[in-house]
Amino acid sequence: MVPRLFLTFVIAAFLSGCTPEEKEIHGRYMFTSAIDNTFQLFVEDSYTGESYRYLNGLHINLPEDYYAESYIIQVNENTLFEDKETGEIITLEESSFPFHWPNQQISIETEEPFTKKTTSMDTPVTVNNRLLPIYSAEKIITYPYSYEDFVEVHTPVEDNHYMLFLFDENFDRQYLYILQTFAEKIEDRYDTYLDVHYHTPEYFQKYLNVESEPLYVLLHTNGEVLRTSDWEKIHRYISDDSGVVLPRAGDPAWLEMLQEY
Repeated sequence: MVPRLFLTFVIAAFLSGCTPEEKEIHGRYMFTSAIDNTFQLFVEDSYTGESYRYLNGLHINLPEDYYAESYIIQVNENTLFEDKETGEIITLEESSFPFHWPNQQISIETEEPFTKKTTSMDTPVTVNNRLLPIYSAEKIITYPYSYEDFVEVHTPVEDNHYMLFLFDENFDRQYLYILQTFAEKIEDRYDTYLDVHYHTPEYFQKYLNVESEPLYVLLHTNGEVLRTSDWEKIHRYISDDSGVVLPRAGDPAWLEMLQEY
């Protein structure tokens, strides 16, 4: 007769090796993909860590052994959408898919068993989603979108990169053109990158907490570094921090000079 204590040990050992299949992925919403009713989910990579950054068209220095954990998520008529804050659950037919924001935290309960996988790449996962694993979503759980989520996705990774948002309906259009042209020219000459954003979507104002205009918001590698209604402060900060002197407003000679670059 087998001792009861021995049987208990064997059963416990057997059960400890039988873990339930994992069927949930937590990450950040990126954007819809070319296939209908699909989107890309970011978990992490070896360049930005667990924060999804918008890198398309930007100057980047990827590590040689760059890899990413990212997935293509397929939505179907049976997929449920749960709002984590309110607890409300709706179907695809009741939703306005896609209704997520870039870098929004979401969890995916998959129809298939989930296996974690990292993929080696030569280009950022933001511009290359070939060969990524595809999973069907049984449920998508959406977490509240915040100022921190918005700022994080737009925060530069490289120290010589600045992101500038202009909320000013009266901003001089010729000067804006000069700034944008200047930003294009200084990339090669000074190895400095300035992205100037004007006439942004309404949700930019909402999640950047823009309550009045004019307002200028500057992001650098640590997130928001300056918020002011005084353009001179923006001009001074970028010039002092980067060593590149921005054009002055009201000086048309800049336009002629930039066209000769």
